[in-house]
Amino acid sequence: MNRILVFGGTSEGRKIAETLSKNKVTVHVSVATDYGKQVLEENENLKVLEGRLDFPAMKELCLKEKYSLIVDATHPFAKEVSENIRKCSAETKLPLIRFERNTENLESQDLIYAEDVHHCVDILSETSGKILLTTGSKDLKIFCEKPEIRERIIARVLPAMESLRLCQENNLEGKQIIAMQGPFSESLNMNQIEEFGISVLVTKESGKAGGTDSKISAALKKGIKCIVIKNTSVGKTTETKDDGYLKCSSLKELYLQIEDKLKVKIFDSKSMTVHLMGIGMGNNKTLTLDAMEKISKADCLFGAERMLENIKSTAKKYPYYLSKDIIPVLQESLESTEPFENACILFSGDSGFFSGASKLQEELKKIQGIIVNVIPGISSMSYLSAKTGIPYQDAEIISLHGIERNVWLPKFQSATSSSKKIFLLTSGIGDLHEVANLILDYNKKANSKYKMAVGFNLSYENERIEIMEPEKVLTITEEGLYSAFMITE
Repeated sequence: MNRILVFGGTSEGRKIAETLSKNKVTVHVSVATDYGKQVLEENENLKVLEGRLDFPAMKELCLKEKYSLIVDATHPFAKEVSENIRKCSAETKLPLIRFERNTENLESQDLIYAEDVHHCVDILSETSGKILLTTGSKDLKIFCEKPEIRERIIARVLPAMESLRLCQENNLEGKQIIAMQGPFSESLNMNQIEEFGISVLVTKESGKAGGTDSKISAALKKGIKCIVIKNTSVGKTTETKDDGYLKCSSLKELYLQIEDKLKVKIFDSKSMTVHLMGIGMGNNKTLTLDAMEKISKADCLFGAERMLENIKSTAKKYPYYLSKDIIPVLQESLESTEPFENACILFSGDSGFFSGASKLQEELKKIQGIIVNVIPGISSMSYLSAKTGIPYQDAEIISLHGIERNVWLPKFQSATSSSKKIFLLTSGIGDLHEVANLILDYNKKANSKYKMAVGFNLSYENERIEIMEPEKVLTITEEGLYSAFMITE
């Protein structure tokens, strides 16, 4: 019976173990800490081995359990552990596959690359201000050796007893410790930079899975320095002739190598979460925190070009808003070796308020592998209501946007004949003028006093909101985005 030993402690290690167990392959996962055990759920095919193993312990374990294969999915910087695993593989004659994260260098005057931890400390000596240290607890001793560096540190570590013990041993005070579990979004990193008054952020070159990209982008957007400790161990997918083990930088390649070595079939059930997201009026200030978090973790963004221009993200952007353009891209990604994990499709206003989100949601639900998540936004109606003080719970809602006149006009006439409050969505100045003329005629015939609360380019810098008579509405000539309430005195 095939039995695989996975050295984990990383998000990829967890995913590899879970995928193998789902494929009825017996897998043992070696993790160093209790925290590593907590994030894995044991089952009949998956067993977690807690505790740090030196080389003799590794060798004894492999001989005792008679594994068929070893997978090294430890952290890119756990070089000593990886070397022991390599030696264990060589002496026990067990095949070894080393999974290595993809990392990529970015360029910026505020982005500094350090060769190692000691070099990083030397660079920090030339800086000033508080340091957000996001490299974990393992190297705390090196960072804390110099008092002038230690007193500036805000250390973000895992909420594990071992991490907190190391913080205490290295004389960090409680106010210098952030104990949190990742992953950390760009917005959360930015909030912590601002909250703690950070001047320098330190991270390791651990790839997207390790959150390096969101840390770098947060630091650069906040205008602070970011020091990245290089990972010199990363290589391409190659077979090392001297040691006879494989290096893989994608899970797809890893599973193919396992299939080849053990003559089994590994099915990696691919899934992609697609967020249908209302982004409010257009100004980023009207984005909800939920929307901001999802965007920060997105691999790709879809939406009208004007929407994408206002969104700061390192994700790949597609200026598409029609399902016929979006769906082929998502399907192509699902069929690729490295599919998108999180996609965001942006809709103006609220996803449930005259939005294309509902139609697209039904189409996406038919595609195997796609998980749909709908995120509400701030609608033009609720925004205009808040700005004018006009409640909308008793309003008749009528959209003229892309709607034939013979469809919306009867609804409009019925609402005015009942003297109802009306909220109007328009396609532009032409619709606004047509409604103003209808109100003028109605006011004369019914001796009514309908006015219009007109909102122009809501949330933008040139926003204008005014309650006015229909005669004045007809004097407006500027084209743009308009919505309005019709109200009576």
